[in-house]
Amino acid sequence: MTASIPLSTRPARALVVWCPNWSIEAVRRSMGSAAPSAFALVRAGRLVAVCETAAQEAVTVGLRVREAQVRCPNLVVLQHDPALDERHFAPVLRAVEKLVPHMQVLRPGTIAMRIAGASRFYGSEDAVVESLFDQLSDTDVPDARIAVAEGLFAAEQAAYATTPERPFVNLSADDTHRFLRTLPVEAVAQEVDQLDLAKTLRRIGIRNLGAFARLPRQQVHARFGEGGLRAHRLASGQDAPLLRTSPVPTDLSVRAVCDPPATDTTTITHWVRVHCEQLTERLRRAGQVCHEIRVELRTEAGVVHERRWRHTWPFGVDDMVERVRWQLDDFDAEQQTRFDAISSVAVAAESPTAASEHAQGLWGERPDRHIVHALTSLQHELGHSGVCSATLVGGRLLHERQAIRPWGDAAPAQARLEQPWPGTVPGPAPATVFRRARPAEVSTDDGEAVGVDSRGNLSRPPTHWRPAHDRSPRRRIVAWNGPWPLRQHWWQKPLQVNRFQIIDDASQAWLLIAAPNGWWIEARYD
Repeated sequence: MTASIPLSTRPARALVVWCPNWSIEAVRRSMGSAAPSAFALVRAGRLVAVCETAAQEAVTVGLRVREAQVRCPNLVVLQHDPALDERHFAPVLRAVEKLVPHMQVLRPGTIAMRIAGASRFYGSEDAVVESLFDQLSDTDVPDARIAVAEGLFAAEQAAYATTPERPFVNLSADDTHRFLRTLPVEAVAQEVDQLDLAKTLRRIGIRNLGAFARLPRQQVHARFGEGGLRAHRLASGQDAPLLRTSPVPTDLSVRAVCDPPATDTTTITHWVRVHCEQLTERLRRAGQVCHEIRVELRTEAGVVHERRWRHTWPFGVDDMVERVRWQLDDFDAEQQTRFDAISSVAVAAESPTAASEHAQGLWGERPDRHIVHALTSLQHELGHSGVCSATLVGGRLLHERQAIRPWGDAAPAQARLEQPWPGTVPGPAPATVFRRARPAEVSTDDGEAVGVDSRGNLSRPPTHWRPAHDRSPRRRIVAWNGPWPLRQHWWQKPLQVNRFQIIDDASQAWLLIAAPNGWWIEARYD
């Protein structure tokens, strides 16, 4: 006879909504008709999600990429993006919230909620489930599973046990207890994140939770610690009675539907502007700003073109519309022909922050408005990459220290700038840095080439030099200093060179590099 769980430790009844293989579904929603027929998602060199077509070719989660491609030669491997899963799951959360306001998001694709209040409101648990299925169907969720059981752990495991033919399971208290007894020990080991627990239990002959629950709890606690104690409580059906409700993220995205689909950039941006005004108004009311937006173009044929845009200053309406225009131009260039008619354009604010953190300083945080207007007008005429600005970053060679980016884009991270860089030349930096080092000739009075050994020692003192790209007369070296050796490890593009500063008889100072293949001009002091 099955023992009942005491009322004092009986958990609350929970409902779990599970959307199988949600990471695959998120990729399909993102790529539209451009999604590959057989693809898998990878993280840290192993597959974490596999589509149905690839699964039919014996491709499974956990395989390495090379082994998976051997089994399915036409497999397309994509990097797993958790942010993509969350972004496309947000509309599902908002749809479910219309029926049941308080829920806990276990992970993208899985929601849990207490069903007691909802069942009283709708009349029964079956009525709640039926309403949820209808709502998920309206949200175009292809395969939704629902399970109701005593406690979150049991409900989640019951949802995983559903099938497309039987997408709903409702377990009573006694059914929940019997169901838990049949589960393998790996289920509870994964829940408490102690995989060694399952291996140890199997070695001593315990393979299911029923046998595990019969072990003395004090001994389990002493052997496996707090994780083992919680696993034993879950196996015994004594789950936590409360769920941690999670707020549904605010919708900071807009979608402009082009009806009829259009190909004219001016017409599309005119439709988009109204929606961008709505998005900036939402940000203003929420007291937030964003420095990054995501623009998604969807064509009439179902092709999706998505790109993220970053901005040095908080995005305004004009900035958003201009990025949409640039993306339309880039999409047109990538297609090499006039693109298919655009059916919709979506703009979403990414990683918004509180507006109070970006309060304008006493003298402002942007350049003079006349400069901004002039450069923005030029950029509008020449394209996104037509007007650029430079930023100083870290690096060993001088040309590595200048980062060129389109005007208005956010500057790169400055963390590398403060690092100590071996081989740095002392004194003020050169005024002119050549994008590509130019060859040079360094010699003695009798015209013999000067060499440098592995320790940076010169074969003879240098007295003359000249650029190798012209045949001008040799210039006398009146002073020189160095070397400053620059050594990189073999796994970091091996570099073994020495730097020298020289001053010639024309009173010009130069920074030269002595490499195994000769001398090179890196920069000039003006």
